[in-house]
Amino acid sequence: MPGPKTRLSAFFILSATLTLVPLQILAQSFSIPGVSSKYDSEETIEKLVEAESIPLARMERERETFKDQKSAWISLNQRMVSVRDSAQNLYSFQNPFNNKIASSSDESVLTATADRTSVEEEVSILVKRIATADRFLSKPMPKDYKVPAGLYRFRVGEEEVRFNFRGGTLRELAEAINAKSEGLLEASVISDSKNTQVFLIESKKTGARNQMTLHDQAAVFGEEAGIIERSLEASRTIQLSPSLVEGEEISVSEGTLRLKPVSEAKIPLRPPHTMKTNMVLSLEVRVQRLPEEPYEQPTAPPGPAIPSVGGIEFEGIGVESARSRTVLPPWEPPEPPQRVDDAKILFVQEGDRLIALPPLQDSDEFVPLQFEASELPARIDGLVVRNRNTHRIVEVRNIRIYDKTARGEYRALNPLSSAEDALIEMNGIEITRESNDIDDLLPGVNITLHGAGDLPVSLSVARDMESIKEGLYNFIGYYNRLLMHIDILTRQDEQVLESAIFLDDNEKQQAEQDLGLFQGNTTLMQLKSRLQRIMMDPHPTDGGRELSLLAQIGISTSGGGFQSSGVVDRTRLRGYLQIDEAKLEESVTRMGDWVKQLFGYDGDNDLTIDSGAAYQVDTYLRAFVETGGIVANRMATLDGSIARKEREIERFNEHLQDYEAELRRKFGAMEGALDNLEKSSRAIENLNRRNE
Repeated sequence: MPGPKTRLSAFFILSATLTLVPLQILAQSFSIPGVSSKYDSEETIEKLVEAESIPLARMERERETFKDQKSAWISLNQRMVSVRDSAQNLYSFQNPFNNKIASSSDESVLTATADRTSVEEEVSILVKRIATADRFLSKPMPKDYKVPAGLYRFRVGEEEVRFNFRGGTLRELAEAINAKSEGLLEASVISDSKNTQVFLIESKKTGARNQMTLHDQAAVFGEEAGIIERSLEASRTIQLSPSLVEGEEISVSEGTLRLKPVSEAKIPLRPPHTMKTNMVLSLEVRVQRLPEEPYEQPTAPPGPAIPSVGGIEFEGIGVESARSRTVLPPWEPPEPPQRVDDAKILFVQEGDRLIALPPLQDSDEFVPLQFEASELPARIDGLVVRNRNTHRIVEVRNIRIYDKTARGEYRALNPLSSAEDALIEMNGIEITRESNDIDDLLPGVNITLHGAGDLPVSLSVARDMESIKEGLYNFIGYYNRLLMHIDILTRQDEQVLESAIFLDDNEKQQAEQDLGLFQGNTTLMQLKSRLQRIMMDPHPTDGGRELSLLAQIGISTSGGGFQSSGVVDRTRLRGYLQIDEAKLEESVTRMGDWVKQLFGYDGDNDLTIDSGAAYQVDTYLRAFVETGGIVANRMATLDGSIARKEREIERFNEHLQDYEAELRRKFGAMEGALDNLEKSSRAIENLNRRNE
């Protein structure tokens, strides 16, 4: 057994080795006196390193705080950019207040689209006829019919399709036409019965000038297939000449018949013309209104002039006879000339019967008119132009009766439709177009015709209310989210989260982490205050006081912070905006231009927006989000703080590594010393046993 002196020497050696070890930790890890073979050095080292690393945890918390603040600034920046973008959308060139929408009262007749250049208006359109293309059908033919070979030529207006066909079936011919025509023609074969088939060929271009004609071998095939036939009476032009036209106060010059006011002309057809199916009477008419001269009321006539009867003279005294007096009846001025307005000007004659054609409208240019065979009598003996108007001149030219299915010397035998122009009447004026897509009738409006109608269709162009509301809802929504985010960052108040009605579950979870992160930050508090002031302040418009506040169009915090039930609505107290949709729609409908100016107004007429709620919000936020702005500077500062803190953490980690290594070295030396002491102790014990 080692004596007291030996154990004391070992204790002093251990104390010298662990000069840096706290006594309370040493007391927990070692039992002295007495040396045990279990030193627990690793656990002791871990506890010592953990105690030394307490400042590291603080540094890491500070770094994470800086990162959280940077993340919050990034999120805040994104929200401000969203507010700016939605604000710019309300006053930029593409603002929704200029968006227009066209609506039709009968979309089966016509539909329309309107662009931003269109004008708000409402017109009445009667679609009398839509534009059609030639569609010709053959007679039934056997299914083993062989099409002859040759040069096939087809013309559609000014365009031509030509190809050499080697002969074959109807389907092979249809495939050749479809391949060679590049969309100008389309052909198909239809089995109309078990043993027969018909051939359909159609033009893809509408309009009267895009008639389809068949030439060369195509014409031969067309006759053989019963698509066309030769026609010698397909067209008849009525020549106008002074010798042919009967009537007074009329004149004929260069093929144009001219009727002065209150005159009539008869144009006989010799021989009379029999109207067959598909025939059309066409002519051009111009009805010019003469300027009216002011009517001057005539003065009363002076009455008869009666000569004087003279007088006598007696002894130097002259006596004049009294003037004769004539009693006149009271004078009454004549009635002013009667004004006659009669739009029934054109008539067709069948025997002794006159049939009136539709009324005409005044026009400065010649208007083409067409009348189908179904609108006319079976036989036409002549035309009558009756101008009963007292202040209009009527002119007629290019009178023609023709078969609308005729194509040169041929006519279609079984036309499903013929190439015709669309005929519409807008506000009483007849208009023709060769296409059913009309983009030159109303500025910025594209009209598509779908079918003829018996009643006029109302076409209205108005502001696109849905796009306006969408733009405003986006702006107000992003604005409210920005204010709510500022509240979360600057206030350590759980009620702020309760009022966060715009957030989903994930966003609420993030909001709980960000709550009060920038508590007392004056920059953010000033940002919120300034935005609220912009939205509440008056802004100039052409409406003056009648419209200068957002509240006047239904955008406000609804006055106070109380609901109708008397319960406090904290979202209103915090300045979140609400939209009264009914009031907004009424305001846009009644004063749309002023509502537009409320968000962006050109005060000095230099074509540049310089005021308005959206403009001021955009301008104010620019200083925050632009390159080198407030947010960028704050994030740059935080990046510097994060970098410095990471360097500090790195250096401290290096210190901890060195500290741990030093502990392991010292504990290694201590354990070696204890092992040596134990060996010495055993050697002394063995020596004592031998001495005994």
